[in-house]
Amino acid sequence: MNFMKLLKIPGLIAAVTLTAISTLSVFSQSPPTTGSLPPPNLGDAPKAPAAVSHLPGGGLRPLEVTGGFNVNADSREQVREFYNAIYASSEGVAMNSTADTANCIPGTNATAFQNATLCRINWLRAMAGIPAAVTFSASESTQDQAAAQIMSKNNALQHIGIPPSWGCFTVAGTNAAANSNLALGSDGADAITSYIWDFGLNNTAVGHRRWILYPQTRVMAAGDVPAEGSFNSANATWVFDANFGGPRPATTKPYVAWPPEGFAPYALVFPQWSFALSDADFSAATVTMKSNGVPVSVALQPYQTGYGEDTLVWVPMGLDATSQATTFPFSGTDTVYSVTVTNIKVSASTVGFTYSVTLFDPAVPGTDYVATIVIGTNTPYLNTSNAYACVPIANPNTTGYQWLTAQTTNGNFTENATTDFASETLSNFTALSNPNYLIITNAPDGSGPCIHFVHNQFNTTPQIIRCKKALLPATNTVLSFKSLLGYAFTNEVARVQVSTDGGANWQDLFLDAGCNPPGTSSYTECETTFTPHSLSLSNYAGKLTLLRFNYDFLSPYNYFIGADNYLGWSVENIVVTNVQQAINLATNSTASTNFTFTPTQPGTNVLAAAPVLFTQFSLGWGPFKQVTVVTNPSPVIVLGQPVLTNNQILLNFTISGAASTFHLLHATQLNTAWTTNSTATFTTNIPGSSYRYTATNNAPFRFYRVQTP
Repeated sequence: MNFMKLLKIPGLIAAVTLTAISTLSVFSQSPPTTGSLPPPNLGDAPKAPAAVSHLPGGGLRPLEVTGGFNVNADSREQVREFYNAIYASSEGVAMNSTADTANCIPGTNATAFQNATLCRINWLRAMAGIPAAVTFSASESTQDQAAAQIMSKNNALQHIGIPPSWGCFTVAGTNAAANSNLALGSDGADAITSYIWDFGLNNTAVGHRRWILYPQTRVMAAGDVPAEGSFNSANATWVFDANFGGPRPATTKPYVAWPPEGFAPYALVFPQWSFALSDADFSAATVTMKSNGVPVSVALQPYQTGYGEDTLVWVPMGLDATSQATTFPFSGTDTVYSVTVTNIKVSASTVGFTYSVTLFDPAVPGTDYVATIVIGTNTPYLNTSNAYACVPIANPNTTGYQWLTAQTTNGNFTENATTDFASETLSNFTALSNPNYLIITNAPDGSGPCIHFVHNQFNTTPQIIRCKKALLPATNTVLSFKSLLGYAFTNEVARVQVSTDGGANWQDLFLDAGCNPPGTSSYTECETTFTPHSLSLSNYAGKLTLLRFNYDFLSPYNYFIGADNYLGWSVENIVVTNVQQAINLATNSTASTNFTFTPTQPGTNVLAAAPVLFTQFSLGWGPFKQVTVVTNPSPVIVLGQPVLTNNQILLNFTISGAASTFHLLHATQLNTAWTTNSTATFTTNIPGSSYRYTATNNAPFRFYRVQTP
């Protein structure tokens, strides 16, 4: 079966609805039960504050990530690197919260989680061409934590007028609610992206988006609580600071558009497009769009003020902007849309603007991509400093390079659930998503134990097992396994995926969606027997490759509840052949493209380099260079004919073999002791092969020789 690439949009969770099956075929199993999650809700965006004297502007909380990002949106490769290194780094960071919504304890969240949220805000602002150095305020973050808990406790969103009768009511929380974007069922960085999407009947003004992308803002805050029992996760992001209404800072363009002008990752292009301009009147403005010269239909949303900068909003192609499940069409190849906004009133003038947006897949390199190839000898010497370098990338935000060295060994393996049935622990894989059920169980077709994936929890968490080995595929590497997709909705998707950038991005090797459409009244098993699959990893030859099996969960959120073996996805007999494994991995950082490799054991090794952006965001390893470490041969030194000039003697010599230090010795007679000449000057003619000593000739006869320790 062929499936379009499925797009992940940040999901929101609401109350679980259980539906018993009333119309079924005849099963040997007990009838399955289904669950569904109602549509997400962002609520209304907060209105502009009437005054700024009470808003934060100082006392900032120091965080590891404070932004200061910038990107040239006209460069496909810069945007691609910006997305892959930085946006991806804020995905899936654990909240590790101490919040207890049942007992109204707001708690605190992991610093890394807060950093990810702040990083996402600054990433989006940089893409929009506005200042991207927002920081978080400690006191307002504490208030936002209380606000998020109020929303979670009461399963509702409200900015002002929250009654004291609401559960977990606090004055601090209600104050934060009036100054914050609010979301139920979403948290952290995903909530920030949801605000940029700004779906829903009540969000035709994209007010949440306008506050995140308000150029003047320098200080924000955020609070989040996780899902807990019947309480949904929630986010409150403080969006007002004392700079509201102040002087507009310099921006890349005179306007702020989303999607932004230039290259835009397709996953972040949403049905509602917007164009903001300070002190402008869009009440009579018009917008037209074309794609490859062909007109695109456009529907203007009602013009509304009171949210950030004055903004025109429109929906292309008749898309449904009310549903979070709606995605903007993307063919898989770079697609250019031209946009013209006219009849904008600014003071006494009428102005217009034309710009282009190019949707692209950041997983696919373009013509401007330059691989970070490692350059150096294929036979480095043991216990010797061997010089290597890498091809630099053109990104001006590169602040250094990471280097990886590893030994290689046979990486072939077989994962057979039968072997691990008693221990319930996989030999070659780690379960990442805490499935809360037995990951190894009896196969539904009675063929023996198997690995089992099922969505039995009331959330949108995918079930994942990840290979413990760091694989180095060859052109003949093959992954084989057997798969059985039982009861599964069309939004429950079985995937086998690989990553070549350390897990930042994953590519599908295998994809199989369920067969039961949401809303149907009768359900069937998609498969009743295991089907063997064989997948080539030749496209990943020479790259450090991670492997995982992922039972994903996509909107709309319908799923089969329970851990019965005939529900969800079953896998058995995973085999990988003709592959090497990287072991004893070591990493180092350098400020330049140069690196010194000093191996301590002979044998096959691999080296790779990764550019680092903004001092801390790695782009992922470039192609691996395989080298064979050999014993350092004894160096051979050949001394050239001495040259006498102006009482100076020039002693040129060459060397084959590795040596890093030399000594010049002299004697007045060959049969006498040799003495080290400590006054001679040493110079390099050709690094690694040719050198010179320059000594003063103050004796009638003198013999010279060069030695290395």
